[in-house]
Amino acid sequence: TGGKGHVMATGGQLKRFLVGFDGSREAKQAVELAIDLATRLDAKITLFSVLPDTSHLETVEARERADEGARDQLDAQLTSARLHAAAAGVPLADVVVVGGDPAETIAHHAAEHGFDLVVIGSHGRERTTHGGLGRVVERLLREPHCPVLVAPDRAS
Repeated sequence: TGGKGHVMATGGQLKRFLVGFDGSREAKQAVELAIDLATRLDAKITLFSVLPDTSHLETVEARERADEGARDQLDAQLTSARLHAAAAGVPLADVVVVGGDPAETIAHHAAEHGFDLVVIGSHGRERTTHGGLGRVVERLLREPHCPVLVAPDRAS
């Protein structure tokens, strides 16, 4: 067992996946991998997105427009993931937060809500690399809270 009374996931006990989603090609590949794995393990998926922080914008109207635009764009990108999951019979939820460091926010949410596995693309919108991996991926791999599965980049 793990801390706080949570049973650590082993083998067939991978039942709750948290998938980092930023709309990038790599994130979509991570969703596809998670759906494939979830169908085999009878698991549930939560897509987790961190929208850009708009607090630096000068007016309330500018912040609202930026937030609304980002949410609309994300919702459009989530549509295909929702359809794919529904076709595969995989329960899918999504969580959107505004602001915060993506790696820290994903790791915190996974730990706080007892996810068994984090699935993420090899790179995302933030393509800065470190050791051949995206910055967020590299930092998530250092988190001890739960296993991280990095979907391979299958560039088309």
